[in-house]
Amino acid sequence: MYRLLILLSIIASRVASAQSLPRPDWPGLSAKAHEQIHEVDSAVAPIATVDAARSAGFGPVFGWIPTMGTHWVNQMRMFGGARFDLTSPSQLMFSPVNGKQTLVGVAFAYFAPVSDTTHPESFDGNPPWHEHPDLAPPGSRLVMLHLWLVPSPDGAFAGHNPLLPFWALGLTPPEADRFADAAESVRIRRAALALSAVADSNGLFPVLAQRPVVHAVLVSEGDSIRALIPQLDAAQKAGDWTRWDAIATQLGAHWDVIRDAYLKSAVNPRVNERMTKLMDEMATPSHTAHVH
Repeated sequence: MYRLLILLSIIASRVASAQSLPRPDWPGLSAKAHEQIHEVDSAVAPIATVDAARSAGFGPVFGWIPTMGTHWVNQMRMFGGARFDLTSPSQLMFSPVNGKQTLVGVAFAYFAPVSDTTHPESFDGNPPWHEHPDLAPPGSRLVMLHLWLVPSPDGAFAGHNPLLPFWALGLTPPEADRFADAAESVRIRRAALALSAVADSNGLFPVLAQRPVVHAVLVSEGDSIRALIPQLDAAQKAGDWTRWDAIATQLGAHWDVIRDAYLKSAVNPRVNERMTKLMDEMATPSHTAHVH
């Protein structure tokens, strides 16, 4: 019995280790910014599970966005006006890591009148806030600043994190230095989006994903993507980046088919435009906020 308990303890430890992610070091940030990020990390540690987040007044919106995770929003904080409080982010971002919902980042967000173009001071180095006008009530703007609590190749305050789909499938993503080359960066991001198509069965745009024509494409392309995942993993573990790039390019081609199916099914020009913008943002190193 004692040996069995030890064995179970070892297994549990390994599972927990597999589900954890390394903490980022953010070499481009100042000591003060690091202290501020540590303060945020400590403040959200008690609500780092979905159950705790729900009990604290947060709730999920929009579903899983491949390069953002699922935004859990605290409405009271969102409507609190243009303010910045390190210990009270208005949104938490959860994403699956080896099957476990994991807190990967937070967002400081608020609604402001369209006429209000000033933003509160935030972290040392003044990372720029970004806006989502289409998500705000009439006459107002939605202003946001993301902070990643896990590694992100685009920096601590990037709008998107292309590593999330890899972690969602239990894969090890490429190191940050591989994003330094522009062509390689796009290749990795497009591969990540292909992986996201099998990581989330609801689809990037759930309503459109249920349409027969789109659903058929998602099923067909999903089967092809799944077949490539073991090959991608093997190439990564072997350090064979030539092979890895070739597989990533194939994954990107499958993503192109999925992307095209989504856009063809969106006949409303405004909806089509918003979908195109989102998918382009996720596939390129844009919508980011660097601090150097």
